[in-house]
Amino acid sequence: MEIKFILDVHLGRLAKYLRLCGFDTLFSTFYDDREITDIARREGRVILTRDRLLIRGAREVKGYLVKSQNHDEQLREVFGALELRDHVRLFSRCITCNTLLEDVRKEEIADRLLADTRRYFSVFRRCPGCGRIYWEGSHYENMKKSLASLL
Repeated sequence: MEIKFILDVHLGRLAKYLRLCGFDTLFSTFYDDREITDIARREGRVILTRDRLLIRGAREVKGYLVKSQNHDEQLREVFGALELRDHVRLFSRCITCNTLLEDVRKEEIADRLLADTRRYFSVFRRCPGCGRIYWEGSHYENMKKSLASLL
């Protein structure tokens, strides 16, 4: 079963990290508490929040009150509390818009790449939602290292 989340306005960085780990994660600075609760109920999403009132008002919906204020600690906290380790699918979602990524041939996107990226990398993924391009460069390796302790 896929674990899906919706996060409140206080957890934008956590949303990106959850997406990086492959979790379907909704986040908007425009959601109010009622919208978050309604979407969670309708779509079977877990609410992650730092707002005690939101958790109390979210009846019949699974939610978790995030205690830490640091995004790295928040990720560790949520992973532990919700036992997410076995559900991770690294780098499968766009960290910007949450859409599942698709493989794309280098030739299709070559005109959008910097010269060094074109020269040194050959495997690319594209977000069909926002068009963002991903590849396994230094950021990829750094993210893998920072997530290694969770996985």
